[in-house]
Amino acid sequence: MRIVGNYHDGKTSRSIQAHLEVLSESEGNIRITLASDEALATDRPLDLKYSELKIASRLGNTPREISFGDGCLFVTEDNDAVDNLTKHHGQSNRESLLHRLENNTPLILLSIVVTIAVIWGTVVYGIPASAKFIAFQLPDFTSEKLGSSLSVLDKTVFETSQLSASKQEEIRQLTAPYLEEFKDLNPKLEFRSGMKANALALPSGEIVLTDDFVNLVANDQELLAVFFHEIGHLKHKHLLRRALQDSMVALVIIFVTGDVDSFDLLTGLPTLILDLSYSREFEREADVFALEQLYRNKISVDHFATVMKRLETYYTEPDEDDAAEQLLSKVETKDINIDDDASFTDVFSTHPGTDERVKLIKQFKLTHPEN
Repeated sequence: MRIVGNYHDGKTSRSIQAHLEVLSESEGNIRITLASDEALATDRPLDLKYSELKIASRLGNTPREISFGDGCLFVTEDNDAVDNLTKHHGQSNRESLLHRLENNTPLILLSIVVTIAVIWGTVVYGIPASAKFIAFQLPDFTSEKLGSSLSVLDKTVFETSQLSASKQEEIRQLTAPYLEEFKDLNPKLEFRSGMKANALALPSGEIVLTDDFVNLVANDQELLAVFFHEIGHLKHKHLLRRALQDSMVALVIIFVTGDVDSFDLLTGLPTLILDLSYSREFEREADVFALEQLYRNKISVDHFATVMKRLETYYTEPDEDDAAEQLLSKVETKDINIDDDASFTDVFSTHPGTDERVKLIKQFKLTHPEN
């Protein structure tokens, strides 16, 4: 039996074409001979015993290495010949196991399905559960360290509020009892301009209302509905959990792909999709919290639906300058109604659609009769 390959002496980077020959199959004598006139750079005899060889297991059709224990290697692409060699010496079962597994199509398909199921379960269930557990175990000061602070946003996004001092004080008086009720969350009400109608809760406890939002709402009840929604984000530590989840998803994808250099290119889209999914889940959780608080404080939950539709229309109006005026007109003519079944475009892809929120409110009202 003769196997064609290349000889590496383990001392230089040279690769010399050579043959591995079986001299005596009964005694297991092996010889390495050159296929050219070059000398082998080794001090060891070229006649070996089979027991001196260390033959790598087969992995598909990748080149096979046969080492001699002193750094010398014989590398060949003739895997079938090496398989015959190992089979003759009674080691084929052990050394070809990986090769057989690799070529077992049903087992490969099963492995793919199991791998996908494990990754899916980890990302959809394992990571959110872990992030939630960790978030509620961390000390309170962690939220301020991990989340964006108001001072940073003031330098990059926000501008000083143009609301009158009396208007700001009126809203502070309106929300004061509820800020006190949830003082364990360290909530603080702030007003800013520089952003369109919006309200957001920062991990450090600040609840920011923009001037456009305050000017957009029709009454105190609508403002409180959104205020309770932001309190819900603080109560459930959504921003901290989101930061933890995003980090975990990134680590899982790097672990699976094993490619850090092209991480942004390969993982940007799936990470974004998962992030949007998590965000919508958090929004729904905050919605439920807001509805519960409205109901508990004897405020109609219809105000939440109305203000969501108001914001929806604000962001989808062709003429943004006239959005508020047109909205007030629609309210007066009852064009905005909780019983409407029309679909609405999402204000943000990270938020549930307004029609979905309306359905949530309808379901809530079925289980919570008017008090």
